[in-house]
Amino acid sequence: MNSSTPADLSGRKVAVPGGTGAVGEGIVRRYLTAGADVVVPTRTQERAEEFRRVLGDAATDRLHLFVHDYTTFAGAEQLADEMVRRLGGVDDVVAPIGGWWAGRSLWEIDEADWQSAFVGLATAHMAVARAFLPRLSPRGAYTLIVGESAVTPIPGSGLVSMEQAALRMMQQVLTAELDGRQRVFALQLGPVATRLTGAGDPDQVTADQVGEVAVAASASKEAGREIRMRSRAEAEEALDLLRGTRPAAPGTVLAVSTMEPKDGRRADLLEVLAELAEQIRAEPGCLHYSVHRTRGEDSGPLLVVQMFASIQAFTEHSAKVAGQIPRLGALLATPPKPPTLFEPVPLGDGTAVDPLPA
Repeated sequence: MNSSTPADLSGRKVAVPGGTGAVGEGIVRRYLTAGADVVVPTRTQERAEEFRRVLGDAATDRLHLFVHDYTTFAGAEQLADEMVRRLGGVDDVVAPIGGWWAGRSLWEIDEADWQSAFVGLATAHMAVARAFLPRLSPRGAYTLIVGESAVTPIPGSGLVSMEQAALRMMQQVLTAELDGRQRVFALQLGPVATRLTGAGDPDQVTADQVGEVAVAASASKEAGREIRMRSRAEAEEALDLLRGTRPAAPGTVLAVSTMEPKDGRRADLLEVLAELAEQIRAEPGCLHYSVHRTRGEDSGPLLVVQMFASIQAFTEHSAKVAGQIPRLGALLATPPKPPTLFEPVPLGDGTAVDPLPA
């Protein structure tokens, strides 16, 4: 993994619900190494003592193990209150809350499957988010840990895919609703090599690497976003970008969105898009912004075309306009979707298509 100087989070107060799990262990280790005080709730005192033994020398006096059930709204509120009372506040939260479920098609599940694999886990995440986000310091970050099943359906484990997809949307909704007041990340993981699974595929991300990227996100000033780290190469790139040691990959990004206005709201939608045009065109990484209609048609869908200097510029743009999504959504016939992204294709002579005019 990247050998740059790790972040110094001395004095930071971090909650890691789910921290006693195999992935959570790596996250807790990295935050302790970075100097943070880390609160980890556990089910029993025996589990707390076992986890302390697993951490070994990493389990300093900055590790705070609470025997507490945080998986209900009331339980999460009590945990957040207790953390503020004992430590004086909360700066960051990392939530590797989850588990695996498999064995049945969706039409074969029973109510117990539904409650445990979907409702229970989704409720735990929602309980923690609503309890901690209002208490989070302005410098901190809230980080969800999401599996690749959020975007890839897993036959026989559909409830997991559905729950993870809900978490992925949760990050997007929180980012839109917070409108820059807090940073919310989602680390999207593939298979992770942990103490329990062994090394496995050498390209697999390790639990410690997940922790290292989470620490870098906390220490950075980047706007919250989804970070894909399904391989070691993606994890290393994410870490370099968060630390500012590597620029974003070169190449322009073309973002294309289709917007279908509600009946009678087309003029209102065009007015909002025109208002946003001035703001977006002024962004340092924006190369082009235009709105199009079907030739000769005064009704029907609108096509929004934007070009940015790099994927980093597009990511920064997305964070800036996230607060406008509800406003746009109120004018659309269907919920707004993320734009489709395109990149230049080299031609036979080694060049790419000329960029759009500004």
